[in-house]
Amino acid sequence: MGDVNSIEGTVHGTVVQAHFVHGDVHVHPSVSAIAVPRQLPRGAASVVGRDAELAMLNRLVAKPGQMAVISGTAGIGKTALCLHWARSVANRFPDGQLHVDLRGFDPAHPPLSVAEAVRGFLDGFAVPPDRIPSDVGAQVNLYRSVVADRQVLVVLDNARDVEQVRSLLPGGPGTAVVITSRTELTGLVVREGVRRIGLGLLGDEDARQLITCRLEDEPVDVEGVAALAAQCGGLPLALAIVAGQAAQRREFPLGALVEELRTESRRLDVLDTGDPYTTVRTVFSWSYHALPVAARRLFRLLGLHAGVDIALMAAASVAGLPVPEARAVLAELTRANLAEEHLPGRFRFHDLLREYAAERLVVEEPDYSRKAAARRLLDSYLHTAVVVDALLNPHRLRTAIPPVEPGVTHARPVDYEQAVEWCAAEHHVVVGAVGHAVRLGLDRHAWQLAWALVTYLRRFGHDRDREATQRVAMGAALRLRDRYAEAKICRALAKTLVGDGRYSEATVLHERAIVLFREIGDPEEQADALLGLARANYRQGRTAEAEAGARSALTLAEAAGNTNLRAAALTASGRYKIDLGAPDEAVTRCATALTLYREIDSSEGMADALRALGSACHRLGRFDEAVEHYEASLELDLLLGDEFYAAQVLAQLGDAHRAVGRTSAAIEAWRRALVLFENLDNHEAVELRARLRAAENS
Repeated sequence: MGDVNSIEGTVHGTVVQAHFVHGDVHVHPSVSAIAVPRQLPRGAASVVGRDAELAMLNRLVAKPGQMAVISGTAGIGKTALCLHWARSVANRFPDGQLHVDLRGFDPAHPPLSVAEAVRGFLDGFAVPPDRIPSDVGAQVNLYRSVVADRQVLVVLDNARDVEQVRSLLPGGPGTAVVITSRTELTGLVVREGVRRIGLGLLGDEDARQLITCRLEDEPVDVEGVAALAAQCGGLPLALAIVAGQAAQRREFPLGALVEELRTESRRLDVLDTGDPYTTVRTVFSWSYHALPVAARRLFRLLGLHAGVDIALMAAASVAGLPVPEARAVLAELTRANLAEEHLPGRFRFHDLLREYAAERLVVEEPDYSRKAAARRLLDSYLHTAVVVDALLNPHRLRTAIPPVEPGVTHARPVDYEQAVEWCAAEHHVVVGAVGHAVRLGLDRHAWQLAWALVTYLRRFGHDRDREATQRVAMGAALRLRDRYAEAKICRALAKTLVGDGRYSEATVLHERAIVLFREIGDPEEQADALLGLARANYRQGRTAEAEAGARSALTLAEAAGNTNLRAAALTASGRYKIDLGAPDEAVTRCATALTLYREIDSSEGMADALRALGSACHRLGRFDEAVEHYEASLELDLLLGDEFYAAQVLAQLGDAHRAVGRTSAAIEAWRRALVLFENLDNHEAVELRARLRAAENS
């Protein structure tokens, strides 16, 4: 008969002895169990993109008594992975494989009770019903006695929470337990030492492979498959649905299904299979409705947010919650795998979940509540951006904005480095927020946010985003019929266009800004706009006109007592004097400007004045002085992170070295400049590339 092992358990105070012969179980004298349970349901024949997770599960069975929980968001493929793996290792558990669907998130049935789950396990071992005690605790003890010292695999699928699972964990050293849940079940990880295996989204290649596999022997439209995969965002359930739909509609090109998915707010409709267990919207709803009230509210309010992720303070603002309370609610969403804290203090969720949140928002939140949340969210970004802009460019003419609304929390960087860090972290979010504000009907937020982003986007070379946000802002200002807003954005957009060599439109915009600021009665803003027009004229060869404009700006700046504008006008006038044949006057004006900039500690201004001084010295043949000024300017530009002006001064530095025969130094400076111009996709790279080629071939 082979080896015989024995265990003892207690049922209602009566000792029950169980003998195990081979794979069969014999419990006597009063209870007998003769079956070896094979309860695993049919699983997927294969899974895609889960090699690492399968390896982790295989390591699980290499040691006795191990437990793991597979967690992840709805539709991520937890059950598919678990069952595929469980069936592949079933032969390692000759004494049985137990499985139970705990129905943690089933919309049609309540979660399975511990008593129901244990009864199913005991039935699997063929324990006679009349021998099963009525007390749940005694049933659990009997179950643990039956599996003790045996090699049994236990699969607890779709667990809702820790308490539903804890009583079902066997104590035997030969058992392995795998749990799947949409929640993280952190309590099991902490107390029982359960290993957590988190499932993420599939990568692009794996997503394409999943679709291709489902299309079987059909000729593969590689581009169509890639486009389908992109619309699913790596969510296995969505990928499986579109693959099935494509297989059913083989006479249609894949592009037709792609276009359906691309239709705004239609993806969840397209991903409706008619079966609640395989429809993305319905599957999401199970997790959503299982949340506490506060978490449900925050989840749907986050449907307002169009960015790739959201910072804690912005999330707190959208809900009008204090930051500690918002963090606690976000933790609920994270534990439910409806959000992910992918960086400290930054949260994101899947595109399809965002669409679902937006649907719930419209259904459950009244219009006034949605608008208030949108204003709070954009207020958070706007007020932070204004603080950031003041740190990046403290001498820029400011724009008055209303105070923050109640319930709004915003970041408060305290130095240049923190300001740059915020910009880098929030770049795509705040750039997208300008257009999103317009879609939400918040034109004031749109133009003011675009204005607040100007310094950052210019200094760090994001010219396309800079122009795009200003175009949106212009539309917002015109809709508001706000002449001040229109003038500010005309000035900002014109400066952007000058940098890109589009002088005609820039001139029209500068002239419009000058007229508006004159009518409004703001001489400082008018002076700033005059300097912008002067620069556009200079770039077009109208140097005398440019110098006259700079002198007009100087007069307004002196009358207003604005030191920064006065220094800017002197620098511009000096730069133009060089081309008008008066480099000595240029040196005097630029030196005065440099002194003024030093008085107010304007690094950006000092760098500009030093560049102009270098140009004047270069024209006078004082090349060593020119190099000294250029290098001082370069140091400041690099400290600011201003790649455009760093590239410009490097090009000028190369010219100065070349003028005195230091060809190698010139080529090195030009090469560095060219790399920066090419990184910025700036049109000045064309001329510099030709200059460098000529020097290298000479």
